[in-house]
Amino acid sequence: MGEQTLNPNPCLLIELNSPSNLAFRRHHRMQMLQRLLPVLMDVLDAHQLADVSRDLELLYWPVLGHAQSPCFFEVPAFLGSAMPDQPMEPALVVERLMAAPCPALPVDVAPVACNLERLRKHLGLSSAQWQRLLCAYLDYGGAAWPCFELPAPSLHALLAAWWRVDLAAVDVTLDERLTLLGLLDQHEPCDANTDLKTLLGIWPATVQALSLSYATNAELLAALGLSV
Repeated sequence: MGEQTLNPNPCLLIELNSPSNLAFRRHHRMQMLQRLLPVLMDVLDAHQLADVSRDLELLYWPVLGHAQSPCFFEVPAFLGSAMPDQPMEPALVVERLMAAPCPALPVDVAPVACNLERLRKHLGLSSAQWQRLLCAYLDYGGAAWPCFELPAPSLHALLAAWWRVDLAAVDVTLDERLTLLGLLDQHEPCDANTDLKTLLGIWPATVQALSLSYATNAELLAALGLSV
């Protein structure tokens, strides 16, 4: 993406939190999370599930009924000292998140929805490729998915179940195409273990471009540094 990848303040992206884009993200985060949770329950062991449950409490604490973000570590005396919060039972976290209502989509089509559809058609993205790009956008800033590591075959099987595609489609979407196009961050392939966050790394410039409105497909592609 050339100069587009250089963002002096990647935390402040124009229109990322506009009402329609924010509503789009909230809707699809919950929708995709509620598809992911049963898969995690099947795949992760008890220790991993406890770690993931704590991550989910920190990410979705308002949905889980917390008045404020929980703190699972003891606060030192010089900072005021406070006892750590007790994590909720993983089964309860999953139960409450699965029961949470999915926020409504915006009344007007969000710019990101329009842009993702334009890319799907122009690049001929498969369902798995489109969902990988969507999930990466939703997780920008680490805001959507928990951290965990699995052997590559197990993670690929998890992605297939999450995205509701076969393993061959996952293998195709994990090739370097989206990275070489400059849409996703570069990750190091690993034959032994890998993590979800690595596979869903996305450039701030991609998030910025997807969050803006364009009159034509050509304007979107130019913003992403892609040929028409």
